[in-house]
Amino acid sequence: MKKSQSQKSPRRSAPSARNGRAPARSGPGQTRRSGGEHMRAPQQRQAHPLEGQTIALTIDTLALGGAGVARMPEGLEGLETGAGMAVFVSGGLPGAAVEARITRVHRRHAEAVVTGVRTPSPEAVEPLCPHFETCGGCPLQTLAPARQLYWKERQILEALRRIGRVEPQRVLPALPAPKVTGFRNKMEFAFQSAGQGPDALRLGLYSKADPGRVFDLEACAIFPQDGCDMVDAVRQACRDAGLPAYDRRTGLGLLRHLVLRHSVHQDRYLAQLITAPVPADSAPALALFSLGAALMERFPKLAGFVHAERDKADGLAVSERTVLALGESALVETLEDVRYSISADAFFQTCTGGALGLYSGLRELADLGPDDVVFDLYCGGGGIALFLAAHTGRVLGLEANPSAVADAEANAKLNKVDNCRFLRADLTGESAVPERLPEGFAKADVVVVDPPREGLDNGLIAWLNRTRPSRLAYVSCNPATLARDAGLLAGEGGGFALSAVRAVDLFPHTAHAECLALFTPK
Repeated sequence: MKKSQSQKSPRRSAPSARNGRAPARSGPGQTRRSGGEHMRAPQQRQAHPLEGQTIALTIDTLALGGAGVARMPEGLEGLETGAGMAVFVSGGLPGAAVEARITRVHRRHAEAVVTGVRTPSPEAVEPLCPHFETCGGCPLQTLAPARQLYWKERQILEALRRIGRVEPQRVLPALPAPKVTGFRNKMEFAFQSAGQGPDALRLGLYSKADPGRVFDLEACAIFPQDGCDMVDAVRQACRDAGLPAYDRRTGLGLLRHLVLRHSVHQDRYLAQLITAPVPADSAPALALFSLGAALMERFPKLAGFVHAERDKADGLAVSERTVLALGESALVETLEDVRYSISADAFFQTCTGGALGLYSGLRELADLGPDDVVFDLYCGGGGIALFLAAHTGRVLGLEANPSAVADAEANAKLNKVDNCRFLRADLTGESAVPERLPEGFAKADVVVVDPPREGLDNGLIAWLNRTRPSRLAYVSCNPATLARDAGLLAGEGGGFALSAVRAVDLFPHTAHAECLALFTPK
């Protein structure tokens, strides 16, 4: 099966992984050596007297990550010092008066969870989803969408001031999501067996209260209903066939994940069923073939069914090999007149309408000229590069993942684009950008960066400060690392000014805050 032309390289999850090494760890009772010294494992932490107590709080603001922020009241027994300390309250909305149980007290802040609401927030609305209390995937569903975007913009600006110590010259109007329901084009659902017998098989999402427990999905406010109907059909078919869920602890069982994709352009779906390895021509393999054929017949909008396998005993919904493909192996999505081929394993922004707003806002911010040379760093499968190509002179995409580079080149052929080049580049270290580049790409007029959540590598920041393109457009999925990088680019010693910032709501009802930032040389 052909891979998609829009795959993006995996995003690293933690800034501490920048040097490629994980920190050493020691188990209970063990010791570790550092610099020849013998270090004892830390002793068990003693609980603070306030932990477990329920207190009255008033939520003032919303923090990065979606927790409400309150202040510790005075006169609490067990709190000799710390009145006025920040309390991050899970489930708290700005303006609400709540009862909250303290779960952890740190030196400078505390954590709590709402147990009751005394006075509702004036910004509160009724949740859209019947699974809201169970799921937890959309924790801001009870906050009006316009207020969600307001708080996300505020968080971005506060992070720039507090972490980066920089102030944007302009704050452009935030871009709301075009839809707040049924907008996701990809969902991953997990299988789990709860007891014995076929009726014990579950297929759905993980519980908020018990992250190891899967609940059966009936409906989802952010995914089209046709997709939810497919989930129900797959669950029942697997129960009828007596197929067990895979258990990571024992390595036994079969069913791991169901991944559904939806093309807005085509209004068609692609289903990928990921299982543990199964022998060819065995009863389970034949049952999975029959399942796929039955789904294709029942759902006219289902363009293709893929059975894939994964060996690793982890919880990732990522295939390692495809063993069966029925129907189409990829969907086609469009953003304006640019076409993207999206296979079961491809990367594509999960909010199609939001991606169009993000890319359009980026193009406007970059103010491209017909003769400009554009560098698209972390280009993935060429999503941004191809979107910009028709509006500028030449585009060079750089990406560390070789399969993503191949996908970008194939996507360029799909769109008959001849002014884009794509190269593999590590984008880290002293030679973050290769010194030898194709003819016509010696110097960039505009640089676009769309880094992983950990932000830009220090070597790339040094290259940017040294070369100082006339416009640097930064696409951020993490306000904290954007703020850190903005301090290095536009603070003391940096070569740029932070000219403009624009919040983009790509993921309504979640705490994720996307942002566009424009840097221009000082």
